Amino acid sequence: PVAGPPVSPHLRAAGWAEAAVLAAAARAWAAGETTATVATAEGARARADVAVDAAGWPAGVALEVYAGDPLDEVVLRSYVEGAAHMALGWVCSEGVAVDPDGVPTDLTIRSFGVLRARDTPPLAVTVEPGRPGDGPLRASDAVFAAVAAATWLAQGLPSRWPTRRGTRR
Repeated sequence: PVAGPPVSPHLRAAGWAEAAVLAAAARAWAAGETTATVATAEGARARADVAVDAAGWPAGVALEVYAGDPLDEVVLRSYVEGAAHMALGWVCSEGVAVDPDGVPTDLTIRSFGVLRARDTPPLAVTVEPGRPGDGPLRASDAVFAAVAAATWLAQGLPSRWPTRRGTRR
């Protein structure tokens, strides 16, 4: 038993993302790299490189994405940017304050530490062309995990997440 709200033992997207981040970060760290690459079972891929400033805040994100033959590249880029924004917040600032018994103490949106849109660093997105016969592939999960892993790597793999909660830019 653990303190906090009940959760399911079944694999959830968050569980997959946590495993993908750990695996990508471990591969990159073992290779002496700071760029993280994640692929989904369906074949989508994302490669992310995150630069951080002196305080450890993300200052820029370079992304290469393979999503098969996208239905609409503008929409794909929008999803990629959204996934990158969510990953940056997940690693750096988001959390729910709980008391020693695991009961949330503040459930206001502001208290969650969601990264503000204006604090999102510049995102450079390159979409790799699809191969003949490829259909569209959902790449958001790969982007989310790759950006999270690359952010964590760029910050030096701090032992606690969120890594920047309570600090100011």
